[in-house]
Amino acid sequence: MRAFVGTCFVGSFAFDAEGNLIDKELFPKKIDVIVEKMKKSRAGEVLPEEKKILERLAKKGIKEVVWDKKADVREVSCVYRKDNLASEALQNQFRKLAMDSRWASSQAELNEIMSKVQIELTKKELKKEKKDFMIMRVIGIIDELDKTLNTLSELLREWYGLHFPELAKEVGSNERFTEIIAKHGDRENIGDKKLKELAEKSSGMPLSDDDIRELQDFSKTMITLFEEKKKLTKYLEIITKETMPNLSATAGPLLAARLLALAGGLDKISKLPSSTIQLLGAEKALFRHLRGEGKAPKYGVIFGHGYIQNAPKELKGKIARMVASKLTLAARMDRFSDKDRGEELRKELEEQIKKIKSKKD
Repeated sequence: MRAFVGTCFVGSFAFDAEGNLIDKELFPKKIDVIVEKMKKSRAGEVLPEEKKILERLAKKGIKEVVWDKKADVREVSCVYRKDNLASEALQNQFRKLAMDSRWASSQAELNEIMSKVQIELTKKELKKEKKDFMIMRVIGIIDELDKTLNTLSELLREWYGLHFPELAKEVGSNERFTEIIAKHGDRENIGDKKLKELAEKSSGMPLSDDDIRELQDFSKTMITLFEEKKKLTKYLEIITKETMPNLSATAGPLLAARLLALAGGLDKISKLPSSTIQLLGAEKALFRHLRGEGKAPKYGVIFGHGYIQNAPKELKGKIARMVASKLTLAARMDRFSDKDRGEELRKELEEQIKKIKSKKD
C-alpha cells in the first residue's frame, strides 16, 4: 500500500491511492502559528505534524510514502518519491476536511482564517530581501550614468576645444580628458611634455580666468560622477556574485546584471528558454525582422560576452547559442539551487568552445 502525504493551512494529511483520508494532524487555530508552519513547509522543512503521520504510517507497515515535498525523510522508515496526488486531494477536499474534523465551525470562519493567513504570508514574502531587484536598479543607474557621462564628455570636449582643440584628438579617454582640465585648466599649465608642445602650437582661442574656473568646476563635478560609477560597479559585482554566483561566473557580473534587468528578475530569467536569453536586448531588431524589414538578429546584449567577442565571425552565432544555453542552466541553478557551480560551468563552456574552434581549424 502507498500513502500520499501533503500539508495545507488546516494541517497535514495522508491519503491512500484513491484519495481517501487515512491519517491527519491538525494545526492549532492561531494565525501566527499557521503562518509560521506554512512558511516552513514551503521552504521544504519537515513539520512535527508531518513527522508524526510518517511515523504512524511506518508502524502500520506502509513502507512507501509519496510525499509532495522537497525534503529528506530518511529519519523515518519510508521511501521518498515526489508526486502531486496529495496536493490535488487537499485542493479538492480541504474545506470538507476542515468541517468534518470540526477545525472550523463554518465556511465563513474558514474563509476568514484563510484570508488572514494569506495576507500574513504575502506580507512576509514582500519583506523578504530580494537582491535581484537591487541588482536591476543598480545596473540601471550605472547605465544611465554611463550615458550621461558620454553626453557630458562630448559637450566638454566641444567647450574646451575652443581653447585647446588638439587635446581632444590626443586624449581618447573621457575620464583622463576631464582630469587634465580639472587639474590644469589653462592649456599653458599642462605639464605633460607632448601635450605642452601641442599647447604651444594650439590654434585655440585664449580664455579668461572666469572661463577656466567654470571649466574646472564642471570637470570636477564630472570626476565625482566617474568615481561614483566606479564605486557602484564594484558594489554591483559583489552583490551579483553573492546573489547569482553561477550566472555571474558564466556571464561576468555586469553582463549577468544586464540580462537580469532585461528579463525582469531572477525568477523570470530562470524560466526563459536559451533562445530568448540569446536575444535579450535585441527586441527592436527582432520585431523589424518579423515585419520583414531586416535580418533576424543572432544575439542581444549577450554579444558583450568575451567568448562571443573573441570568436571568428563565422562562429559567433553558434558560440552565442552555446553561451545562451549555459547561461540558462546557470540562471536556473541560481534560482532553484543553493549550489555554486559557476566556475565548473564556465570551464565546461570554455572546453566546448575550444572544440568548435579546433574543428574549424
